[in-house]
Amino acid sequence: MFVMSALVRSYAIALALLAGADLGMAVSLTSARALTAAVREVPSQHEIGGLVANYRRLRPQIATGGLIQPGAVPRLKELGFATIVDLRGPLEGTAAEKQAAQAAGLRYINIPVTEGLPSEAQLVEFARVIEDPKNFPVLVHCASANRAGAMWALYRAHSGTPLEMAVAEGRAVGLRAEREADVRKRLGQPAAH
Repeated sequence: MFVMSALVRSYAIALALLAGADLGMAVSLTSARALTAAVREVPSQHEIGGLVANYRRLRPQIATGGLIQPGAVPRLKELGFATIVDLRGPLEGTAAEKQAAQAAGLRYINIPVTEGLPSEAQLVEFARVIEDPKNFPVLVHCASANRAGAMWALYRAHSGTPLEMAVAEGRAVGLRAEREADVRKRLGQPAAH
């Protein structure tokens, strides 16, 4: 296995060199690809069971959901999560979840979306967190998955995904009609009929 990996890496470095990259860049590119490939994926919905309400495996390294069941945080760590992004506010139990996450060895990041839609600053913070492979696998959650859906739809739209596709992805996560109208308004589009 190691011999094959070394051969594949040597071949990738040779290709990068032929494409005009210097040796340092070629090694960096192949190391980054190897690191990304080694990242564990989020568990399936079947593996999660009832630990997280409205759980969805959104991407290989990103999952979303609603409330995490009491006492479930250590099990989420066992299932491979590295980071929890909590979109709830301080009156919704974030202090207890932060303590549980830290005790279990998980990164805990709170981006409190307490009214309506996330601010531009919150959207930038969200993008920073979910685009950083050191945070993978990530669970993004709120109380019901509605805020998670709104955050995802806005993030995708700001990342260049066509509006209807971004909103559809948000709906698949948990975005509901009333927040969808706000998402569309924020993006300069009329509400869907």
